[in-house]
This record gives sequence, C-alpha cells and structure tokens, in this order.
Amino acid sequence: MKTKPAVCAWFALLLASSSATAIEVPTGTEDFTLDVAPLIQPRIEVDFDGPPGRAAPSGHANIDFFIQRARVVVRGTAYKQFAFGINIVALRIGDRGNYNVSPFLQDLRLGYVPAKDVNFEIGLLLMPLTHAALEGAGYLSSIEVPGLLLYNNSSNLRETGIQVRALVLDRRILVRGGFYEGARNTNPAGQPPLNPNGMPLSGGMVRLNLVGDEAAYAYPGIYLDGKTRISIGVGGQYQPHSGALRARSTVYDDYIALAADLFADVAFTPQTEAILTVGGYRFDYGAGNARTGHGLHSELGYRWGPIEPRGGFYWFNTKKNSYLRIAGGLNLFFQGHRAKLQAEFASTITNANLTTTPALHQIIVQAQLAL
Repeated sequence: MKTKPAVCAWFALLLASSSATAIEVPTGTEDFTLDVAPLIQPRIEVDFDGPPGRAAPSGHANIDFFIQRARVVVRGTAYKQFAFGINIVALRIGDRGNYNVSPFLQDLRLGYVPAKDVNFEIGLLLMPLTHAALEGAGYLSSIEVPGLLLYNNSSNLRETGIQVRALVLDRRILVRGGFYEGARNTNPAGQPPLNPNGMPLSGGMVRLNLVGDEAAYAYPGIYLDGKTRISIGVGGQYQPHSGALRARSTVYDDYIALAADLFADVAFTPQTEAILTVGGYRFDYGAGNARTGHGLHSELGYRWGPIEPRGGFYWFNTKKNSYLRIAGGLNLFFQGHRAKLQAEFASTITNANLTTTPALHQIIVQAQLAL
C-alpha cells in the first residue's frame, strides 16, 4: 500500500511540538523513525507566609532547591502512517529533602493517520477541555499549567482512552475528543458503588481557528516562531453517576465539566509577540460538593526578543471554599524553549475563605534545558 507524500510529511510533523527538537536515533530502515527528547527543570523556590507548614519551622521563609521535572520523551513512526509516543517523568525531586521520588509513565500514545489532518489515538492521553489543558509543560509562558482543572480521575491531566484529532474545513475547525476511563468504583464493600454501570467518560473540544492553526498533540503556550495563531474554543466532559454521593442517598450525581476559552499568540515581527489566554470553567460534581463551582484563568505576556514579562491568575470558587493564585514574572529565552530561565512571584490562597485565610507567597526561579 502506497502512502501519499503529503500524508507522510504531515504525519512526521505531528510527532513533535511546534517548538521542539529531538535527538534522532538511526534505525537502519525508512520504515521506522525514532527520536529522543530529554528535558530537565531545576528550580529554586522560596515560600513564606501562608498556612502553617509552608514556611520553615521557625516561621521564616523556606528556601528549597529541587528538580521540578525530569523527563524523557521517546517518539517514532512505523510504516509512515503509524506513530507512538512515550513520556517517562519524575516530579519534584528533592522537594523539602524528599528524594524518594519514582519516575512514572505520564503519556503513552499510539496513533494512526488515515488521511491528512486526521489522527486516531489510543493510550494514556491528555484530556481535551481548553487550550491551556492541552499545553505541554516544556513549552509554556507560565511556570505551570492552570491548577484548577478538577478532572474526576486524571493523572497529571491524563487518562487512558481513545480519541480523534482532526482539522477540517480548510483547517479552520479543530475537533478533538473521544472516550476516556474516568472514575471507577473504588468504594469498600457495603458502600454505594461509584459509576455502577462502568460507563466511560465522554470528553471533547471544538476550536475555531481565526488566524493560523495548531496541529501538535500538546500545544505551546507561546510559539516563538514569528507566526500568529488565534482561536476560540468550547469543551466539555461528562460521565454518569461519577460525581459526588447525594446526601442521604445511595445515588451519585453525574460529573460534568464545561469550558470556553480564547488563545491568542500574535506575532508583530519575528522578534516581538503578544500572548493572551482567557478561560472560563464550570465543574459540577453535584450540589454542595467541594469541587462544584466556577473558575477563571488568564495569562498575558509580551516578548521583545529573548525577554518576556508576563502575568496571570487562576481563580476557582465553590460554596465551601475558594482558590486564587495571582502571579507575575519574567522569562528569558536563550534558545527558545530549549534553553530558558523563568522567574515568578506568586500569591496563592488554597481551599479557604479568600478574605480570612493568609496567602502563601512564593518566589520561583526555574531553568530549563530541553531537546
């Protein structure tokens, strides 16, 4: 069976994020390609104020040196139309002196491209909801992805499942979604079963590309390539009887997540660009549950050459508690996302009343070296 050259070229492009490079490993045959992409993020973090336990035992600022993320991504193709990606990662190595950290499998993706711009994937996958939910940790403008994504059974925003990614209508519309494992019954004997029918979670996202398009599996938060991309999207997730147990009942509420967002990366010249991300969220586990509520997040930045000042906030509110994080910082791109330095000051209030709970203040300096 012959594969059209355009499909082959497109498939090769999909294997890597738009800002990534990798180490190519010779395979001795054109039927297989293989590359390896390591990444390391050393971090200095200073915590002060906030709830008891966050600062040093004396009450003064706690200074910590650790590795926020160390990972190796292995990617490849087979027979032109098939692909795989494996991501092994270890997080927060040495945080507060804890070196008992084990690497784990964060992503495992098998893919098939039957036609240009159409991808079928199965494995441990990023869950679709908004642009920010699908951004790669090594290609962000912010330090980390938003911390208010309250999925019901995810591991670092991933779940096992099967999905389709496709660009349609002259690449003007992006469709991404499928079926995922979701929450499963883990209750002890005698307790009402969660998700008693074993139904998977349905999730998806549709985006309108106003300018440019994005074909990568994980999107950058800032592209650094002199091209403009602007899109708006809506997303949702649903799983029956997988939320919270109703009061004085043996029935679980449905789990529902809804979101809408804007992503804009506007390149004025090859050396200057502005980014804006705004997203609104609704997570519903049932009335009165601590994770039922509304959220907002936004990121704003402007790059002059290698320098980008940026700021952002994340907010989530329920009837029982709230979460608020406001941050501002500076990024220095020595070699794009391959070698960069990020500094941030943040104020965070977690799981409490925003008017009475003391805010945790953080100064973070994080370096990154990646291929």
